[in-house]
Order: sequence, then C-alpha cells, then structure tokens
Amino acid sequence: MEARRAETRPGFGIFGGSVCESPVRRSRTRLRLNLLSFRLRQSFSILVSMSEILDISCDEAGHTGPDLLQKDQRMFAFSSVAIGDTEAFEIIRKGRADHPVQMQELKASKLLATDRGRKLVAELLTAIDGRYVVSVNDKLLALCGWFFEYIYEPVYQDNPRILYEKNFHRFVAMYTYLWMTDPSSDAKRAIEQFQTYMRSRDPSDAPFLFNNPRPPLSDEGSEHPFESVLRFAYGYRDIITADNAQLNTVLPDSGRWVLDLSAAGLWSHLNHWGRTGKLLSVKCDSSKPLQAIASKFTGDDKDPAICRARTKHNPEPLGWKLLEPIAFVNSRDHPAVQLADVVAGTTVALFTGGISGCEAIVESISRHGHPHSILPDMDVIDPATRSAAVNALMVYDLAKRAERHGDPYENLEAMYRFAEVSWARGDYDLIKAGAGPRAP
Repeated sequence: MEARRAETRPGFGIFGGSVCESPVRRSRTRLRLNLLSFRLRQSFSILVSMSEILDISCDEAGHTGPDLLQKDQRMFAFSSVAIGDTEAFEIIRKGRADHPVQMQELKASKLLATDRGRKLVAELLTAIDGRYVVSVNDKLLALCGWFFEYIYEPVYQDNPRILYEKNFHRFVAMYTYLWMTDPSSDAKRAIEQFQTYMRSRDPSDAPFLFNNPRPPLSDEGSEHPFESVLRFAYGYRDIITADNAQLNTVLPDSGRWVLDLSAAGLWSHLNHWGRTGKLLSVKCDSSKPLQAIASKFTGDDKDPAICRARTKHNPEPLGWKLLEPIAFVNSRDHPAVQLADVVAGTTVALFTGGISGCEAIVESISRHGHPHSILPDMDVIDPATRSAAVNALMVYDLAKRAERHGDPYENLEAMYRFAEVSWARGDYDLIKAGAGPRAP
C-alpha cells in the first residue's frame, strides 16, 4: 500500500505528477496535458473571436504624401469599415449581381463614372450603414494646421493647454487659410516655404519666415493681419527651428512623412473603434507612411500621440487594444479593404466636385463623418464672436512679444482674461468706432 502511495505522491510541478513515474507514463501525461492546454487555448480563441474581436479594414483616397499644395488634388479622405472579409465578399457579390460592373477590383473613381456604378456604390453604403467612418481633410487647411503645430507650438511646448482650450490653434489655421487667397497677403509665400522647410528641416528653405527682419508692428495694428504671424515666426525662430530639428531623430524614416495625413487618419480611427471596448484586428492597404509609424500606435499610455493629446487636456476617450500588429495587405485580395476604398474615394469625389443625382450617397457619407475631419469653418474667425475677436487680439499681442523676444508664457492666462473681459464690456466696439476702451 505504501509503495502504491509512493507511486502516486504529488510532485513539485504545476500539474503535480508522480515522482516515481516511468518515462512512458510521464510522456503520456505530458501528451494529455499538452492536448488539454491546446484545447483550452483553442476554446478561448473561439470565444474571444466570437464576442470580443472587431475586424477593421482601412484605406485612403487623394493621397499626395507630404505635398499638400497640389492644386489638382485638394482633398484627402481616410476611411475604415468594421467588417470582415467574408461578410464583405458577400456584400460585394450581391451588389455586383444587382448592378454588374466590369472590373476585377472595386475602385470608387471608376464606379462613380457611370450610372450603374453609382447605384452599386449606393447599395454598398446602405449595406455597411452604421459600420463605417470616414475623415475628410482639405489639404491646404491641414497644412495651415501643421503651421500652427510647428511654428506656434514649439514656443509653447511645455504647456500648450490654454492655447488649445481657447481654440487658438483653429483660429491660426483658419486665419492663415483665409489670407492664402488674398493677393495683398504674404501668406501664400510663407506657407509654400513652410512646406518646403518641414520636408527638409533646413531654415534656409524658408527665408521669408526665419530670415526676414521687419519693422516693429505699429501700436494701431495698421499692417496686414498676417504680418503678426510672420513677426511671431521671426521673433522666436531660434526656439522653433531648434525644436523642429529634433524631428529627424524622434520620427520614423527621419521625419520623411511629417506632413503626411495618413497617420493622423489611422490614429483617429483606432480611437473611434477602440471605444467599442473590443480587441481590434486591423488591416490597411499597403502604405509606406503608415508602415513606418504603425508600431508606435500602441493605444496605451506609451502611445506618443495619446501622451501628446493629454498634454493638451483633450477630453476625448483615447486608446484601443490590438489583437495583433496592424497588417498591411493588397486590397485586391481583401474585399473589406475594397469597401474602405469605395468609401474614401466616394468622399473625395463628393467634396471635390460633388456627385449629382445621388442623394442617398451624400446622406450616408454625411452621417458617417469623423469629427476629426479638417474642413473650413468661418465661424472660427468671425470677428463678431468673442472667441475670434479675442484670438485676433492675441495673435497681435504675441507677435509684439516675439518682437522683443519676451517670455512667451508671461501673464498668458491674464492676457486672455483681460481680452475676454474687454470684449464682454463692449470695448471692441468702442475701438472700432474710434474711441478708447473704458478703464477697468
């Protein structure tokens, strides 16, 4: 009896085991345990795949890399669909049966050229209703947004919170965008040189910004409004160029894709789908800019973009969890990516020249727009509103501060508070009428 007990005495492994087992018995035990472990993993995988995994496929349209000034391609769209390839194949198969088209791979640009193709697009959008999202960007306005980020933000890199709280970033972007079309403004030359500079990080490529001393702004502010922006760039040029020079080492591919819009689109969409709480299985059409940076998109507290958004006190819920690393595929082999292409391409067409006679398409796209889309909003610079009037004054005051190389943070919140109180008291209207502001 004691000998039999000895043969079955528990050992010290995780699963116990017999200290006196023969090699054959130990081998059989391991086999059974391995088989059990495999079955448990397989069951867990099936359970997770059924309830916790969300298939996401992404594509873009209107891509011109870091060149955002191409006149013949002003719009960019990034789209994602929450559909797996198997379901996407059936959706496309049915749509093709209802509206036959002669093309192996669906492409929005070709589909929208014919009445039958447009009907197919409308049917596809109906089939994926509620399961796609699309961002659309006016590239010129996006470039003006980068202008704020790489001209103003380096000066306030330690604490940009108040500028974002007061919508100063949107004001500067729209302010610059507005003056781009004014022949009396130097904005066009400044932005063209800014794009060249950001692609090289060589300040000599933007002499109009960094090597163009100007006389001080008048106390009356009689100069062209964009002059304040130019004075800011020149006054803080050393801080700005030193900070941007670091992009060569901190960004993938030596910052080659710094102005590219694809990465911002993917990041926004990962946050959008991450709010479902599910593990994301993400596929993107092959993209050099995205492949260069995708490994940085971790969705946790180590994600650089999430960390940066939190320094701006971004109130949105941020983050996501990936099932596996983002896959880059050929859209020809993945129906779900083709659906994303149809969405993105249709959106670019809609915002470029419109799609006549297709109200269903227009209505669907409008309901699935991502809030991070970058489109002109004249309310941001409407001088009749408090926010715009105050930010216009701040642009001028910060330029005056830059001219004397003053501390950019000094009394910044107090300046905003004073400007807002002055607006509320009607001082702005008095100044317009030629009278001075009332004493506090």
